[in-house]
Amino acid sequence: LEIPVALDGIVVVVNKQNPVKSLTLEQLRKIYRGEITDWKDLGGAPGAIVTYGRENSSGTYAYFKEHVLKEQDFSPRTQTLAGTAAIINAVSKDANGIGYSGHGYSEGVKMLALAAEEGAEAVEPDEAHVASGAYPLSRPLFFYVDQAKYTDMVADFVNYCLSPEGQAIVMETGYFPVQKKEKADGSASAEATPAATPEKRPE
Repeated sequence: LEIPVALDGIVVVVNKQNPVKSLTLEQLRKIYRGEITDWKDLGGAPGAIVTYGRENSSGTYAYFKEHVLKEQDFSPRTQTLAGTAAIINAVSKDANGIGYSGHGYSEGVKMLALAAEEGAEAVEPDEAHVASGAYPLSRPLFFYVDQAKYTDMVADFVNYCLSPEGQAIVMETGYFPVQKKEKADGSASAEATPAATPEKRPE
């Protein structure tokens, strides 16, 4: 069973001193392919772009390669780092650096708005744009459960994660809830999916 439990946006990050505010996916592809190599070509201050990326065992690496590079190879200049924290740390100290990470790990750097194509509006990786899919690098995060071993205990855990309390933890860790439910007072909370069974996965 594939069960969505949170929403995430793969954010593109640069140093806080970098004046560039947004990129198109095509510009981002060319940066990581080594076809755009200087920030001045993107409206920034002159300086060689330093690209940072994840190791090829990372799910974020695989997602970025598929959705940004269209399964082409990264430029050999890309510095591979073991872990998102290492990328954020490197970019925070490198005025010419650029990297990518999950939304929950982007403190201390500047997140760029992204446009799906030339001429399209660049959108921020905030909750509304990730939830609607308007942000080009939005993705759900899943639990995968062996249906044959989907016991009541597992179902209880899954439904706790989908409950308002569980979804509050999702938000505390920097991700976004999978569902919203309007309360009587007009505020919103995550909505729990009915208890899962082996015959029916949470929707």
